Amino acid sequence: MAWNLDGRVALITGGASGIGAELARQLSARGMRLGLIDIDADGLDGIVPGAETAVADVRDAEALTAAIDNLARRLGGIDVAVANAGIASGGPLRLVAPETVEETIDVNLLGVWRTARAAMPHVLARRGHMLLVASAAAVLPAAGLGAYSASKAGVEALGRSMRVELRPHGVTVSVGYYLFLATPMVAAGEDSPIFGATKAKLPNPIAKTWPLEPAIARTVTSIEKRSRSVVHPPFLRGLMAVRGLLDNSLLDRATSGTIPRMEEAFSAEAERVGAAAAARAVGGR
Repeated sequence: MAWNLDGRVALITGGASGIGAELARQLSARGMRLGLIDIDADGLDGIVPGAETAVADVRDAEALTAAIDNLARRLGGIDVAVANAGIASGGPLRLVAPETVEETIDVNLLGVWRTARAAMPHVLARRGHMLLVASAAAVLPAAGLGAYSASKAGVEALGRSMRVELRPHGVTVSVGYYLFLATPMVAAGEDSPIFGATKAKLPNPIAKTWPLEPAIARTVTSIEKRSRSVVHPPFLRGLMAVRGLLDNSLLDRATSGTIPRMEEAFSAEAERVGAAAAARAVGGR
């Protein structure tokens, strides 16, 4: 079901930085026209010259739907919808503020659902393609990233269900799985005393931060081929194939010794800036 991207329209949430911005640049280079959504109005400026942009928060269903409908009108439709906007929060779940866990799930899981739901009529009209950005954390949940891992596992389940439901309507659905990529969100996590030490204890090459551009080049190819998934780095696909036989014990053993230090660092940071701010220090939008 491969198709030519030239002249088609892509919608991307979280388009002002990281995965979303690089995907916008590479899709534009393939001739696609773009509609970019982010809460950061200034960040959207100059990502791709000529792109149509809108400011919206994926937590606000009404505003998000209005933004998507408006972009679809301005661009004449939507062929590809990429639900990418997300945040990372971290810290031991017994110490993280409940509202931080809820916000992470609201943005990462429900925000993806709101994006997919609002874009669906436009993509259905074009018999197009949807990409829901999950994470390697959906496959390999990590200590200190409980809320993030749960939200991304939910995105995976959502995408797999939608794939089957939309197939009779000519729409293909893909789920994106990435390990740590060189984005501002990951950089913030590496600098965080809360999660940085735990990341460093993960076994190689899981602990490695991978260059962003090759991962997005693989993503562009997956969109072109209307693939069921995009996985980077490639070895992650092997772990996904056998995960039913794994109990995550390798990662558990590797990181369990870092938990006391993580709890101490989180408590100190929470005392300084508050629990919610300490959790967000691991990464942002």
